[in-house]
Amino acid sequence: MLQFVQLACVWAAACAPGAAAEQNPGDKPQQATPARQLPDPGSIVEDADRGEVILSAKVQFPEGKPCINAFGQRIQAFAGCAQAAGGDAKMAAYFVFLVDVPTERVFDALINVGCRPLVHYSIQEGRKRSGLTVETSMEDYLQGDPVVLSVFWRDPQGTWIERPYEHFVTEAITIDDKQVEKPWTPHFVFHGSGAIYSSGTGCIACPCDCPGGIIADNRNPIYDPKPLVRFDMAKAPPAGTQVYVRIRAITSREP
Repeated sequence: MLQFVQLACVWAAACAPGAAAEQNPGDKPQQATPARQLPDPGSIVEDADRGEVILSAKVQFPEGKPCINAFGQRIQAFAGCAQAAGGDAKMAAYFVFLVDVPTERVFDALINVGCRPLVHYSIQEGRKRSGLTVETSMEDYLQGDPVVLSVFWRDPQGTWIERPYEHFVTEAITIDDKQVEKPWTPHFVFHGSGAIYSSGTGCIACPCDCPGGIIADNRNPIYDPKPLVRFDMAKAPPAGTQVYVRIRAITSREP
């Protein structure tokens, strides 16, 4: 009798409304949005609980600019803002991911979610500290809380895709006079210089230790040596695509 009751319960559950749909392997589950909230154009989402900032951006193809589909060196970020320091950003034409709010607002948003700059300089002061020599000191590296960046968007089928900032770029190094390709392995820190000193570049995350932006790869000291990198436009969505840039603070370096 107990076995009959159990079988009857199983049969009833299987015949319940919606049960067949749940068990159909051909059904595609609804995909969650990669962020709790998406920013409208011209706005920013600050998620203090997650320690992250979400920016609205469009893809552009900066054809002919350094490091686009070819190895080279550059100080300009691949993700940057269209406006900075009260006007059009000086480097807006260089960016692949063009964010639609001023750099200063991105800086403020990162501060609001708990990210802190530590060592920062104006572009002019940074040039005085450029290069790696035996006299290079800790103060010759831009410093701040470490951050990670990613970009996400919907493909034509409506599926959300998210890729780390490093995904789009390949790095090259020289070994025994031979150029060898490797993964791009930046160490990004939030130094804030571009907003603090009103550089006007619009750069968000620079591929070298450049004080013109607000986030930099500080594996090397300010400006030089610059890594040899190539941004592969085939890995990015087509020009004009609406994308979102996520910047997440890892942890604070404050004592």
